[in-house]
Amino acid sequence: MTEELPVPGALVDVVAGAEVVTGRVAQRHADGVVVELPVAPVATEPLRLYWTAPGGVHTVLARVAMRWPVRDGVRWQLLPVGAAERGNRRDAVRAPLRLKLQLVQRDTGAVFRGRTTDLSEAGLRGRLEPARTAPVEGASADIGMLLRGAVFPLPGQLQTVIGDESGWDVTVAFVDLAESLQDLIRAQVFAALREQRRLSLL
Repeated sequence: MTEELPVPGALVDVVAGAEVVTGRVAQRHADGVVVELPVAPVATEPLRLYWTAPGGVHTVLARVAMRWPVRDGVRWQLLPVGAAERGNRRDAVRAPLRLKLQLVQRDTGAVFRGRTTDLSEAGLRGRLEPARTAPVEGASADIGMLLRGAVFPLPGQLQTVIGDESGWDVTVAFVDLAESLQDLIRAQVFAALREQRRLSLL
């Protein structure tokens, strides 16, 4: 079990209820890990850890065994509940984000522009501006989106299209994303959730 857990010094995202806090593994024991966090999430259930390991993102459910304050935050002793596994994209964490996007349907070449309303590793929801034609449910598309200061092409498929000549609300599922792009989106999502958490504490 221990070899499946993140190593000391590794960054981990602790998803506790609706909150996300990034911490660092301080110690690893035979039965779990001690994670140092800058702030303590309000909730402790459900609790899931995400971290990057050889082969990609890994995740495990956990419970808090002990907690105590330290100079720069808090430390939680966490015990895994079950085995670690590869990150499940169907359970991807989602954050409200308004990012510019361009969507190009592959079969027709039709171009749509708009903004996301939320984003996860699995896909996005967004609002597309009026165009000459309507986007088509089920169509394959290439999505251009600004991530971390650069535009990246993301392959996807239109899942739902709702709207009229004033614009369309769409959901898009990403298809066969490279792990590097998954990690890039994940970083942006968790950064947005941390900022949301910071603002809520002001």
